[in-house]
Order: sequence, then C-alpha cells, then structure tokens
Amino acid sequence: INTDTIAFQKTENTGEIVIFLGINRLSYTKKGIIYFEKALEIIQEKHADKIEIIVTENLPYKEYISKYNKAHILLDQVFAYDQGYNALEAMAKGKVVFTGAETEFLNQYQLQEDEVCINTLPNENEIAAKLSFLIEHPEKINDISKNARKFIEKEHDYRVIAEKYLVSWKKNKD
Repeated sequence: INTDTIAFQKTENTGEIVIFLGINRLSYTKKGIIYFEKALEIIQEKHADKIEIIVTENLPYKEYISKYNKAHILLDQVFAYDQGYNALEAMAKGKVVFTGAETEFLNQYQLQEDEVCINTLPNENEIAAKLSFLIEHPEKINDISKNARKFIEKEHDYRVIAEKYLVSWKKNKD
C-alpha cells in the first residue's frame, strides 16, 4: 500500500455513522454479501436515526472509492482469513473494515480481536451486534480507525514489503 498517496481521513462523529457496502455481483456469494445485507436490515430497524447506509452495486473502481470515502465503516467480506487489497486501502484511509481477521491473522501480527479491523463471520446477528456496538460507542470507531492506519504503515507499506522481499531474495541467492 502506498501510504504516501492514500491520506488518512480522520473520522468525524458529529452526526450519523455512515456504513458502506459495495456489491459486486460476480463475487456476491463468495464474499458472503447476503450476511451483510441481512445485518443491515437489523441495524436499520434498531438505529435508523443514527446511521446512513450506502449500498452500491457493480460500480467502476473510481466511483466505488468516491462513494466509500464518506463512510466510517466499510463492509468488505465475510469468507476470509485476512484482508484483500480493497480492505487494506480502506484501512489506510482510517475506515473501520468488516472483513477477515481470523486467529491466524491475529497471531501473525500479534493483535487483539477487532483491534485494526472487525473479524466478520457468516452470522448476520453477530455482524449486526458488532455494528450496533460501534454505533453506540463511536469513540471505538476512532480508536480502530487510528489503529488500522498504524497497522497498514507498519505491516503493508510498499517500502516495508519491498525491503522484506529484498532481504528474502538476498538470503536465498547466497
């Protein structure tokens, strides 16, 4: 991730919490989007006056990014052990990302659950509970947002990764 070109967007909790779900129909099933949709229905009933939900479908990348830039929370994918590029980029911007953050991921980076992103399991009630918690405790959004950016800078900055590749390449070359 080129953190020089992706600015951290400080979260402003002055009004509604904005939740973004970008749907790509080609990956709908394999990403578990149905669980997010059901969780959003639950959240809409419980917290309608505290949230704004943005759902897009099959947008070109540039439009997708412009829509999610105003979000506090990005719903990425359910069926994953760790993050893909879109989630990492969103974390670099300081979004709270619901994605894979399984035990293996936590152990690899020595993190606590839901410290830099929200681990998402295929259970709409659990997803809704985690969303509710963040809506009811917006200060946690700020904490996770800052942690996410620091994590990206430490573990996914393109220079850090390039250096790791060079060390590995030189080690294997000798």
